[in-house]
Amino acid sequence: MSRPLHRRDLLRATVAVGGLAVLSSFAAPVSAFAADDDVQGFTKLSEFLTGYELDPVLGGRFFAALSKRSATLKADIAALQQAVSQSGAKDMDGFLATKPAEPEMKTSAKIVSAWYLGVVGEPQDAELITYEKSLMYRPTKGLLPTPTYGPGPNAWGPKPGSKI
Repeated sequence: MSRPLHRRDLLRATVAVGGLAVLSSFAAPVSAFAADDDVQGFTKLSEFLTGYELDPVLGGRFFAALSKRSATLKADIAALQQAVSQSGAKDMDGFLATKPAEPEMKTSAKIVSAWYLGVVGEPQDAELITYEKSLMYRPTKGLLPTPTYGPGPNAWGPKPGSKI
């Protein structure tokens, strides 16, 4: 004895399948980023460089954006990780005291800049990774609100000296 299929039953099944599809699309990128050894290494190195505990999902996004702009990023990160390990430093201040080589300093500056500004790249090809969670707002967290808008119309005018 089978029961007839009603529109409500079909609607419930469609909503349930759609909901599962939406939930799985959010969970997949998180687990893919978290499982990637390169991203984990990058995030751990970033935590050493910045002195903060960092979000591994954001770490994956920063790593991907930096990788697009540098074909040698993995090798540069490996060299920086080796320099940090050889220095025996417990934090970034200790590492800087060992006077690291210029290539390692450039790599660390790129990584720290990305995390603090929330942006990767130069103005002409800049890629926004995060605004609210950029590290530049951490020192004043709880004291000042994170800005969410500009100061007014035309506040972001042309660059001084431009012919616009």
